[in-house]
Amino acid sequence: MSPYSRFVVDGFDADALLGVVRDTRFEQRLLASGHFRACVQRLVFPEFSLDSGAYTLPIFASGSFSQGMIALALAVTCEAPMWANGRWIAAGQVMVFAEDSELNVRPSPGGWQWAVMLIPREVLQRESVRRLGRELRLPRTGWHSRAAAPKDARNLREGVFSVLQEAAEWQGVVMPEQLEVQASTLLGVFIDAVGASDGGPERRGLGSGIERRRDAIVRQAEAYLKSQLENAYDSRALSSYLGVGERQLERLFRDAYGHGPCHWHQLARLNLARSALRRAQGRVGVTEVATRYGFAHLGRFSVMYRDVFGESPRDTLRS
Repeated sequence: MSPYSRFVVDGFDADALLGVVRDTRFEQRLLASGHFRACVQRLVFPEFSLDSGAYTLPIFASGSFSQGMIALALAVTCEAPMWANGRWIAAGQVMVFAEDSELNVRPSPGGWQWAVMLIPREVLQRESVRRLGRELRLPRTGWHSRAAAPKDARNLREGVFSVLQEAAEWQGVVMPEQLEVQASTLLGVFIDAVGASDGGPERRGLGSGIERRRDAIVRQAEAYLKSQLENAYDSRALSSYLGVGERQLERLFRDAYGHGPCHWHQLARLNLARSALRRAQGRVGVTEVATRYGFAHLGRFSVMYRDVFGESPRDTLRS
């Protein structure tokens, strides 16, 4: 079996994107209207793996990384900093996640490519000692990210690009020597990027506390809204449940998603309806799916659905 694989998702399909990071399940939700296309690549080495995806439209992705694996993640390209776990992260800035850590991420509008390396802690530290003469400062729980120097960010992005491009050109049997060179290149650029910015403990002052609080509020709001998908959006009920003002919630959601909680609620219902239609296989109709997710007016549902996904609900059902 080839260590390299590639597949394309033409038209948004949340189920097809669940496992874009090896041995994980990341729920993904479309956040903008238009035709969605994703190209997903994977390289599996003897001791670690690299996944990368290039998306044409912004999505919101939420999930946890593999058990027993450190995750090193970055936006290889993005037009503006992306929102991740309550922080804004620039392209090329590596995020380091301890085992089983959660990631909630939203890129800015425009094209976006991400990459994630999953690697056992002991392997990463062993290779770090070989390359840097010391171990990296890695989180035991949670995650951290520090601003990367332009040179380190550029080398990391170029290293990921070059490895994926060369792997895509492989033909037939891949020699062990080829795989070893690719593995060494990836480990080198990731270790250099992390090592260059881990000289001291991360500062966790007022700013990081505010970020965690803001992220917690958004997560609680999401959980509440998911329990209300069959009902119309009620801003007062949401605000009362959280003990947070309606205007503050509006600001928090716009920071996290680029739109308010009402639109979040509507998009969440539309995304669930799309997944249900793709799985229906003739067992249910559009009207039943629309009603299930709180859309009482079939015509309005069809218009909103087409605006977001670029096709009618019936087209999705037939496909």
